[in-house]
Amino acid sequence: MTVADARVKRPVTIGLDIGGTKTAVLVADGAQRVLAQARGATQADTPAALLAATRRLVCDALAAAGLTAAQVAAIGVGVPGQVNADSGEVLLAVNLNLTNYPLGSALAEACGAPCLVENDARLAAVGAYAWLAARQPVRHVAYLSVGTGISAGFVLDGALYRGAHGLAGEIGHVVVEPDGARCGCGARGCLETIVSGPAIARQGAAVLPPPCTAADVYAAARQGHPGAQAVVQRVSGYLARAIQWLLMTTDVEKIVIGGGVAGAGAAFLDPILHELARLRGHSPLFQTMLRDDKLVLLPPDYNAGTWGAVRLAQQAIPL
Repeated sequence: MTVADARVKRPVTIGLDIGGTKTAVLVADGAQRVLAQARGATQADTPAALLAATRRLVCDALAAAGLTAAQVAAIGVGVPGQVNADSGEVLLAVNLNLTNYPLGSALAEACGAPCLVENDARLAAVGAYAWLAARQPVRHVAYLSVGTGISAGFVLDGALYRGAHGLAGEIGHVVVEPDGARCGCGARGCLETIVSGPAIARQGAAVLPPPCTAADVYAAARQGHPGAQAVVQRVSGYLARAIQWLLMTTDVEKIVIGGGVAGAGAAFLDPILHELARLRGHSPLFQTMLRDDKLVLLPPDYNAGTWGAVRLAQQAIPL
């Protein structure tokens, strides 16, 4: 599809979801239609490498859509870490090796379009909220991302909630095992060291033949492997408690769950529901607050991060 095609509705925007291991690009028109998508490995060795790899993906997506950078109105960018949304600066992104880096201006110069930067979980919350709100009436939604890292984002009363420092929802860095494994943030025993994709793979490597991924652990557990089942039970117990924290502190209507690990589908969700049932016990309060129907898995073909980034870009375009 090219811009000459009358079906393409301006403005054209791009959503970028830069994760710890993969980067996804979505090119969309003003009618929320997908013009092109691209995906590739995140190159986070240096800021220059990250910039070059991201630019290549953007160029690939634009070429697939038959567009040029001059036809792009704005780019929204989500990154895993603390950002200054006003300046586009990444204050700290451990998984990307970025500290006080002007990613917004650097990408704008590299890609030839204005760039707005936000925390990836915050943008994914916006994308997840848009997906869910199109299917049922909701105003209060949390998004829980379980992938290379783990974090949450909130849309409360229909508006994105960032917190005082733009860090609302960084539950991956809540310490749950004070003497546990060292986290990339420098602390020990963060939730992320147990329930993230790499952490699950690391635990799985002790009971399954290499190479071992989080998906392998869930598949083996589903097939009855005792060691894999023990890993999944441990991970699911911690995830159930994280979900309990979110529901009890925010009182959202739904928690939408996404991320690479959640792609295991029922093999991922069913053990969490089992652990939630254990938490509910005989408490009338928990039986109300921790209902199974409050959890929703995103479909694997919907990238909440890139769609949230597209919406960020669209909001920045003058009417």
